Amino acid sequence: MSVMVYLSLFLCCLVVVHGLGVDVVTDVVVTESGPIVGKEVQYDGQTVSQYLGIPFAEPPIEELRFRKPVMIQPWNSTYQALRFQASCIQNLYTNDKWLIPTLDTSEDCLHLNVFVPNVTNVNSKKAVMVWIHGGGFTNGQSSMYDGSYLALKGGIIVVTINYRLGLLGFLSTGDKSARGNYGLWDQSLAIKWVHDNIENFGGDKDRVTIFGESAGGYSASLQTLLPVNKGHFSRAISESGTACSPSAVSIDVLEVAKSAAEKLGCPVLNDTSEIVECLRSMPAENILDIQDSAFNSFDGPSDFHSRNGAVVDGELLTDTPINLLNDKDSDAYQFFKSLDILAGSNNAEALMYWSMAAYQNKYNYSLNDGIPNEVLCNEVVQKVSRTFYNSNTEVEDAICKEYSRPGASLAESGQSILDVYSDMEFMIPAVRLLDYHAENQTTYMNGNTFQYVFTHQPAYSWIQDRPSWLIGANHCDEEAFVFGLDAMYPEDHVQPDEEKVLSDQIMTYWTNFANTG
Repeated sequence: MSVMVYLSLFLCCLVVVHGLGVDVVTDVVVTESGPIVGKEVQYDGQTVSQYLGIPFAEPPIEELRFRKPVMIQPWNSTYQALRFQASCIQNLYTNDKWLIPTLDTSEDCLHLNVFVPNVTNVNSKKAVMVWIHGGGFTNGQSSMYDGSYLALKGGIIVVTINYRLGLLGFLSTGDKSARGNYGLWDQSLAIKWVHDNIENFGGDKDRVTIFGESAGGYSASLQTLLPVNKGHFSRAISESGTACSPSAVSIDVLEVAKSAAEKLGCPVLNDTSEIVECLRSMPAENILDIQDSAFNSFDGPSDFHSRNGAVVDGELLTDTPINLLNDKDSDAYQFFKSLDILAGSNNAEALMYWSMAAYQNKYNYSLNDGIPNEVLCNEVVQKVSRTFYNSNTEVEDAICKEYSRPGASLAESGQSILDVYSDMEFMIPAVRLLDYHAENQTTYMNGNTFQYVFTHQPAYSWIQDRPSWLIGANHCDEEAFVFGLDAMYPEDHVQPDEEKVLSDQIMTYWTNFANTG
């Protein structure tokens, strides 16, 4: 699809009704991609200039599918950045739909959004925060996150980006036929677009912070290990996911590719190029239809690992994150050390990540009541041991003893089980990453190192079916406090005063970090 499809005649004046005020078209911003206009929106008497749906890459379709993104060709007409564009191909979560401005999905989805506090001034030199959304590398969109409140709070520019997801974003055959990591390449190109153009929106290209949550947290952390990004950002925040997590890098990628090919009637031969060419010819919707079954259609415990996401491709990610961090002379390590890093997690992450349905049937219990200690010692600890300790039975016994509580109720045992998972998947990898970052401060150029732990159990949670015994902040619960309760709470939900104060504090911490490190 030509970029000209995106373009329309320049509107000298536009006024539309918005939920929080009246929108007026901005002055033209001239970028390397071409001239752009956005809209000025009123938020509680303050103005935010929004530039929505800006294409930063050519549509990754046809011959560009399963390949690195190509920078968008410049346009001549004025691009009307007035509305969000489609999300990347995915099955939308029902619970998220009320937050998404457009439910359209498309393979042509490489767009970003820019939120500028007050009227755009090219001389203002504001710090910039670039958000990478989560969703397990199969779901999510930039449009879910209204960056206006965070931008106003910190006096910064917020950018939210799309990147390819699922098989279309991360299919890999483990060789040159399909190296994978297209979604990571998309993120990197979007970050480069921001670096190259943000001064025209009043941003400071030398004060760019990338940040993300869950798969976005893994992504932000992985981007800090990619020397191709050198000079494009100086700070990173990883929420609930870092490069040191076992879920940050995929396993069984060739088996997944073969499974997808077989399900779509493609030849499954030793020649991986034939698999890729066949999948490249398939409708995107067909690939989406078999995606989940391709990830899960063969034997072998996945444990804490993922079968969809980043891979060691020998080009973008040249080795595992741990190996790169242990190689003190590598370009990856030295780039990582030069950055300011903030990483952390919530204290009750695991419920969203782990369905207990199979265990409820096996051990005859209801999740609403809690989880028996047998599940901890006979199931969870074995997963930990397989993933991290080569199935060492002595380690299994030690972990079982450490987390078990004598005479514990079902609810207390349930909390212990989620503690194990949260510790192994989120807390320990965050600490490990920060330990790498803080080491050798006298030897290497070193950025500032910060950790956070978010523990507040919000009045409104995206996980609506959480059991009453779960205490603390679940996965995703901090996002509303980062972007502002007005951005992510339903309009009819009463916001407790103490939560407004907490959100104000969190936004201040995050934007202080972006402003000063």
